[in-house]
Amino acid sequence: MSGGNSKKQLDREFKKLTKNKFLSPDNCTQLRQTRACIFELNKIIKHFEKKFDYIPSSAQLLFNEYNTRQEQMLFEKYKKEYIKK
Repeated sequence: MSGGNSKKQLDREFKKLTKNKFLSPDNCTQLRQTRACIFELNKIIKHFEKKFDYIPSSAQLLFNEYNTRQEQMLFEKYKKEYIKK
C-alpha cells in the first residue's frame, strides 16, 4: 500500500465516496440504475487497486448487493413477461 494510508483509512474513504456517489442497492428501481452503479463501482475498485494496491472488503460487499438487486429485478421482469399463463 502506498502513501502511508492504512487499510482502515482506505475503508473509510471508500465508504464515504460510495455513500455520496451512489444510490443504495435497495433504492435502485430500474436495471439501468444498477448497471450504472456497477460500472462506476468497478472503476472505483480498479482505482483503489491501482493506486493503493488494496481493495476494501466493503467494495466486494457493495458489488454483491448491486448484483443481487439486479438479479431480483431481472427475475421480476422475467415473471411478468413469461409467466403470464
